[in-house]
Amino acid sequence: MNNTQKITVTALSILVCFIVQTIYAADEIIEEIVVTGTQIKGANISDVLPVSVVDADDIEALGIDSGDELLEQIAEQGTNYFNEAENISGGVNSVRGDMGAFNLRELGTGNTLVLLNGRRMVNSPGFQTELVGGSFVPAMTVNSNLLPVSGIERVEVLREGASAIYGADAVAGVVNTVLKRDFEGFRVRAKINNYQHFKRMANTLTAEWGKDFNDNRTNVSAFLNLFEQDRVRADEDPRMGNGELRPLVVGTPWEGNTSFRNTSVNSLYGQFDAISSVSRYGIRNIITDNAGEFEIYPSGDSRCAVELPGYGTCLAPDGQGVQRRNINDFRDVSGELQRTSLFVYVNHEMANDMESFSELSYYRYDSNTRRHASAAFTSSRLEVGAENYYNPLGPCGSPNRLPESIIGTDVPCGGVRLLIDNYRYAEFPRVVDNGGNTLRFVQGFRGLLGDWDWESAVSYSRAERDDVTHNRVSNTLMQEALNDSTPAAYNPFSAGVDSNIERAQVDVYRKSETTLTTFDVKFSNSSLFSLPAGLVGFLAGIEYRKETFVDDRDPRLDGRIQFIDRDGDTFPLVSDVVNSSPTPSNDGKRIVTSLFAELQIPVLDSIDMQVALRHENFSDINESTTVGKVALGWRPIDQILVRGSWSEAFRAPNLVTVNEKIVARSNSNRTDYTCRYAAENGGDPDQDTLDCVNTTQRTAIGSNNLKPEESTNYSFGIVIEPIENLTFTVDYWSIEKEDTIGLFGTENHLLRDLMLRLQAGNGNCSANTGNPNIDRDEPDDDEIAIFTAAGMCPAGAVNFVADEYANLDTRTTEGHDIGIYYSVDTGIGSFDVRYVATFLDTFEQEGGTLANEIVAAQGSGLVPANYEIVGLGDLTGKDGNIEDKQTFRIIWRKDKFRGSITGLRKGEFYQSSLTLSDGTRWVLDPMTTYNASFDYRTDIGDIDTRFRIGVNNFTDERAPLADRYFGYFADVHSNFGRTYYLDIKLRL
Repeated sequence: MNNTQKITVTALSILVCFIVQTIYAADEIIEEIVVTGTQIKGANISDVLPVSVVDADDIEALGIDSGDELLEQIAEQGTNYFNEAENISGGVNSVRGDMGAFNLRELGTGNTLVLLNGRRMVNSPGFQTELVGGSFVPAMTVNSNLLPVSGIERVEVLREGASAIYGADAVAGVVNTVLKRDFEGFRVRAKINNYQHFKRMANTLTAEWGKDFNDNRTNVSAFLNLFEQDRVRADEDPRMGNGELRPLVVGTPWEGNTSFRNTSVNSLYGQFDAISSVSRYGIRNIITDNAGEFEIYPSGDSRCAVELPGYGTCLAPDGQGVQRRNINDFRDVSGELQRTSLFVYVNHEMANDMESFSELSYYRYDSNTRRHASAAFTSSRLEVGAENYYNPLGPCGSPNRLPESIIGTDVPCGGVRLLIDNYRYAEFPRVVDNGGNTLRFVQGFRGLLGDWDWESAVSYSRAERDDVTHNRVSNTLMQEALNDSTPAAYNPFSAGVDSNIERAQVDVYRKSETTLTTFDVKFSNSSLFSLPAGLVGFLAGIEYRKETFVDDRDPRLDGRIQFIDRDGDTFPLVSDVVNSSPTPSNDGKRIVTSLFAELQIPVLDSIDMQVALRHENFSDINESTTVGKVALGWRPIDQILVRGSWSEAFRAPNLVTVNEKIVARSNSNRTDYTCRYAAENGGDPDQDTLDCVNTTQRTAIGSNNLKPEESTNYSFGIVIEPIENLTFTVDYWSIEKEDTIGLFGTENHLLRDLMLRLQAGNGNCSANTGNPNIDRDEPDDDEIAIFTAAGMCPAGAVNFVADEYANLDTRTTEGHDIGIYYSVDTGIGSFDVRYVATFLDTFEQEGGTLANEIVAAQGSGLVPANYEIVGLGDLTGKDGNIEDKQTFRIIWRKDKFRGSITGLRKGEFYQSSLTLSDGTRWVLDPMTTYNASFDYRTDIGDIDTRFRIGVNNFTDERAPLADRYFGYFADVHSNFGRTYYLDIKLRL
């Protein structure tokens, strides 16, 4: 324990003892008021802070059922990278099941602090990677689906950095959800959703119960939510069910572009390459091409050359095109789901005028999803043994060896080994069972100590997530099956018919857990002393929190069961599961101690100021951070408020980036720039000898040398209230975050390798090894000749690129928010109108030292300017970073009737991977959806009953076309179309 921790723990102990000794002197109960942005009870600073509030009426008008749907309707929320449809190809390394992420201001997952009833929520145990700069970095988030939307009283969104108030991670802002409590009575609600275009039904059952005891001094409230929904199959929709999207771009500059051909070259009709030369066997251009390769096709296909017995397949020499597969045929866009949420609150006024508050919550979900079948990585292909029972070039005497009338007599009697290519083990789809639970307990006390409000609480949260994938294929078991000389061998030539795949199938699991333990003590006084302009408010406190995570991977993934591939590679470069990268099991913990203080200062009668300071120390990275905040509000006249703030914020390295053991990932289509430069300048422009674009393996490892990302935040706004019940707000904001944690990236490392080699010249080649993060083979004579002609020291093919998490780049986001709020009573009822929008004006990422060295080398002409540094530059409007998000709602009430209309507009953006050589971009048009509902309230007997009918997306808007897994950009859009629902609530 370092000195800062010792001081903090000592101070905490003194404060606890102080409370225990004086608690009985408290003579009045203070009602808890949660106001996001300040922790001073009774503070008058609230108007100064840019806080958006979504209340229960807003949520009911939206007709939604899940926390991720609620976030989608909040203007400040950016792209949700944790969604089922977009993660369909991510396998076990993606977060699956019931999951949604917080991402305010598009700054990235993990930059938003999430609170429940004013206290931190535990991160989801599932994490996945997110593109930051040059590569993908582990990202963690609170699961938005923990929040039961029908039990929410309000959601408060603080739209500015608030680490000085709340601590780490409050860089882009804070989301605080306040749930209903102190409830009396019993209410039950049932909601049924029907999807117009799909067979899905979704049902919600909610019960609320509350009662006062002990002469109204004790209230017990409970909230129960049950939710279930059916799966959505991709083949229920023509676009989502078909990977061939090229017919949809006919008549555009992308007509015929293979980017929209999302069928797979890997199918049950594979390609097979003889491992030894077949030139002496006399079967070239009969069975194989000149390279010894042949393809399998369905019998009767015009390309067939030789029929194979018994399975409806044939073979032909390679070069006639592969039999492509539509991998969406068995996929679910969204899986089957059951969710249970239970919240219990006990608030008790104690005899000594102290209040106890207790919270207990439990969340459980189970989901089932069908995914596409596995195909082997090109870096770890399997072989058909020469003795394989079904090998058409197998041993003499084998019933499946092709007859001499076709292959002649020169094929050796021992058979020919075959390398499997373009093959998918697609007899069965992968089936994912994913389930998890989260438990949270809070026990606290609050009261008065003289003029001081005090509050203290301890909380404990634990989240668990189990992921099991069925019908995976073991590399070890499959290779054994491919070497089998008996009829029990695996048959890769039958297109899946009686192939014996079962002997190689395995279940693969991932078990994850996170915990969060906190203890805090806060003292506040809204009238510490008086200034000429008013009373000064003050708060001071300390906080202790402990975070842990465990990520337990299947033995076939984490190296406990190892596979050795044909190149001799094993863990950590190769796993034993087909189509899954090796990933070690992982765990870590962190203890954070905090000291914080806040002041509310009335500078003048018309000017209020907030000043805050916070110090946090982290046990695992030996770092501490101190940040401050100043906010000002000036009301020159009653109808106008001018507000602004400056703040510092920070995001601690998440536990994965600190503790992750070496992880290898294969990245396709990576350019080796050293090779490319040699080819272009050494006489091999078409790369007939050199091969410069390949699947390149990247390794990454965590680091405890990381330090917190730090940001400087500014905001400036004006609030105008020209008449009663009409408010206009405009706020401009800016966030500059330095030391963003990331990986330099495979292609950037390869570009740096070229720079270092060019700087070193072609002398003393034994010492000129280029970038030390790149491991290469020795070049052969032909390669050496090309490099020498280019004036470079020779370099062989890349084996892998080694990377490490580091504080690298600077991210800057700027934008403005607009709000219009109006309520009015008329003869035909009351109307409540709201328009809230956010506009992203700037989103840029600037490189750190390593990237700037390459930029300088390009500026000097040493490195070609058309060799792109990946992940830097202007990110506005790129790949889901929409430039505007606008929401509105109208609620009308008249006697027993109520109606609502809401709208959500997401602006345009472009998909960078589709940009043509002339710079033309594929732009996804804005998408606007509207929801409507109508209520009627009546008494049935003694039961207060409310009936609601509603339709979401009543214009039946469908997502714009994109080159993604289901033909739309699921990180941003939904493509489910119109939905109807019936909602009934009873109050007994």
